[in-house]
Amino acid sequence: MPGLEAAASLRQHMRPWKRTDGNVHPAIALALLQSLRTVDTPEETLEDEAFHQSLPRRLGLSDVVGNQMHRYAQLRDTGGSVRAQEFLDLLRLIGRRPDARAVFGAAGRRLAADHLGGGSRLVRMLRRRYPAVLRRRAALRCMRRAARALNPGARVDGDVDPPALSVGSCLLAEAGGSASACEFLTSAAAVYVETLWGHTGTVRHDSCQGQGAERCVWTVSDQAG
Repeated sequence: MPGLEAAASLRQHMRPWKRTDGNVHPAIALALLQSLRTVDTPEETLEDEAFHQSLPRRLGLSDVVGNQMHRYAQLRDTGGSVRAQEFLDLLRLIGRRPDARAVFGAAGRRLAADHLGGGSRLVRMLRRRYPAVLRRRAALRCMRRAARALNPGARVDGDVDPPALSVGSCLLAEAGGSASACEFLTSAAAVYVETLWGHTGTVRHDSCQGQGAERCVWTVSDQAG
């Protein structure tokens, strides 16, 4: 069937995240640090602010983060991986910031956009030619893939109608009780829903293991088509 062939071609052209239990793809850690750097880069330097004095407080602009970004880029280019514990430590470090949710949200959007970058022409074709049911399945498939990549070894379950995703042993939730790290997946899922499905509904993180729930659950509200 033409629709199924298009969906299969879309999956083939999108950049995959290679994942093994206990590791995450370095592109994920890199997206997180790139977003941290973007958030910490000032739009302008105020006249009464000595930038060289405020720089040490901007973690994303530090040499340490710069060196880690270089390392993750090399691992990405050579087919390496990052240990899940190292990724969790990074999540916890950022999770202590008052703007943690903004950093995780930016990282999720960056990761999803990069993931879809290799199939941009096919994405446009899917949006233009194929029914909402096919586009919805493509979006949910990407949501599941992202959930597995962000939570190595976790059990990930998804429903098509109504659209929902649940994750057991959620690594993101282990980063802290505020659920801010789960914004990483929430924001990535929102990009998939809007870009692939063409749906403007909200992706909600309805329950979180970090706040005592049995599983982390995401749903897509106000579904259409």
